[in-house]
Amino acid sequence: MVSKTYTTALPCSRPGKSRQNPPTPAPARSDGLPVPAPSLPLRIGLAVVVVVAAAVGLASTNPGPDAFEEFAGDQLTRLLTEELCEPDGLPMVLRLVIRDCPGMVHAQRRVLGRVALEHTRRRNLGVASLYRTDLGGQELLGSLRLPRYQAMTLAAAGQFVLLRTDTLKDEQR
Repeated sequence: MVSKTYTTALPCSRPGKSRQNPPTPAPARSDGLPVPAPSLPLRIGLAVVVVVAAAVGLASTNPGPDAFEEFAGDQLTRLLTEELCEPDGLPMVLRLVIRDCPGMVHAQRRVLGRVALEHTRRRNLGVASLYRTDLGGQELLGSLRLPRYQAMTLAAAGQFVLLRTDTLKDEQR
């Protein structure tokens, strides 16, 4: 009769292997098999889908001229109120006639937006737009001249951001 002896091997440490950080098993599917890691083409495909979806989203929310007209009307109302309604903004005769300068300027918000749109060039980049506005310099009453403004505005994702505004001197026409 032959007798067989079975021994159980205990885990031993190998050079370069640590007992503290055992390899992490791959996640299992419902059938118990490991889930394969996404391949490089799949990752690239997902990235392309995300980029295209973001571009379509930005293009669909790119504000148009009507939205710019409203934005420009609000901005010009604020600027003109600061410029004209301060103590030295209007001649003395007009200050006697106009009792509510800020209210008068605010009442012209829509007209100011329309005038700004007429003096604006839009560069539509698809996902965003750049608006350049050159406005002002016209004489109103004798020596009263509208201030000259130049503005560059970025429009994207339904929002407007003033990139640059300048008040120009008459000599820079």
